[in-house]
Amino acid sequence: FTSSFICLVCTLNLLTIKPAQHVFRGETVTLRCDINAERGTSWQYSWYKEDSTGVFSELQELTFSPVTEFDAGKYSCYGVETDGSHRSHCSEEVTLTVSGEFDHLFTYTHV
Repeated sequence: FTSSFICLVCTLNLLTIKPAQHVFRGETVTLRCDINAERGTSWQYSWYKEDSTGVFSELQELTFSPVTEFDAGKYSCYGVETDGSHRSHCSEEVTLTVSGEFDHLFTYTHV
């Protein structure tokens, strides 16, 4: 995917997906961007999604509830320090995979 930002320092932040990178349609999924930097530093966040043009979101967390197959894809986050040096940090891409509904996997039997 292509983006128009220049990352000066990469992979110094942590992009996490909870509960997991592979989830089922209908679940709640949260992606969070945590930049490992000095405490007290303020950051402006930008999220990028594969095959999207421009910034997907400017929040530290993205929550999909309920998640759908449309939300699946590769995500990366990017942060710029809002005061001081205006250093930038970006993450590696993380892939969110969304499968069919969870309750279809259960078989109910009566004994």
